[in-house]
Amino acid sequence: MTNDRLLYRRGILQLVASGFFLSTSGIALRIIEQANSWQILFYRSIALSVTILLILVFQKRSRFFDEFRGLGWNDFLLAVFLGTGFVAYVFALLHNTVANALFIFSCAPFIAGFLGWILLGERVATRTWYAIGVAMVGLAVMVISELTVSHYLGTMLALWIPISYAASIIAVRRSKRDNMLVALCLAGIVAGGLSAIFVTDYALTSRDLIISLYLGVFQVGVGFTLVVLGSRYVPAAQVGLLALVEPILAPVWAWMGVGEVPGTATIVGGTIIFLAIFSDGILNIKSSDSQSA
Repeated sequence: MTNDRLLYRRGILQLVASGFFLSTSGIALRIIEQANSWQILFYRSIALSVTILLILVFQKRSRFFDEFRGLGWNDFLLAVFLGTGFVAYVFALLHNTVANALFIFSCAPFIAGFLGWILLGERVATRTWYAIGVAMVGLAVMVISELTVSHYLGTMLALWIPISYAASIIAVRRSKRDNMLVALCLAGIVAGGLSAIFVTDYALTSRDLIISLYLGVFQVGVGFTLVVLGSRYVPAAQVGLLALVEPILAPVWAWMGVGEVPGTATIVGGTIIFLAIFSDGILNIKSSDSQSA
């Protein structure tokens, strides 16, 4: 098997694993006691940046500071898009139904595929477009019964999530760096700086502080580290498609954590999405194997 094939498969595994961590945000936010949105964002963002700094120190050792000296405009673009996306994500979940937020986020594969085609010249395989379409049907089945137009603020904020996510994928894929972790660290600083402007009280209950730190270290820290690493080796459209692992798993954690039993529509829709992602992955791997044979 060629090195490119190994990297591609590793990228797929990293992106699927990222969905596992990212999908825990909904349940974590549901069990917050008193903290408001800006407080959660501040501690989440600080924990994210510290986590990425520690990863960079572990990876680069004495060359740690070289990562920051080599920053370019592409890194700053990713930091701004991803940092503002972090802010929009938390507010969208807190000021909207989870169903609405996930439905809007589902636009990410289309946006990522379009931007990858326009900016990077990445041809999107017909089978991947079909898989994206089928996945959208599955997500629509999951949320159609819960859609509402009453959460205007949450809906407007949620619109930025797929745009920022797709733009971040493009920034990663066009970068010449080995990885974009330093830009992810800056994204945490961007989100933390924005939230610090609006935080009026930094005191949290022990429970809320632990949850906020978990969100920073594991949910976005580990989750987006895997996104940044995996996106280097997987076409943008497929990265967006694999991102839908998150809305598949989110209702599972809500069911296990706070007893929110998923309805029939959620189960059916999640199954459709899973089959679309799984089929596209298998077909792409087989196609690549046949081309390299």
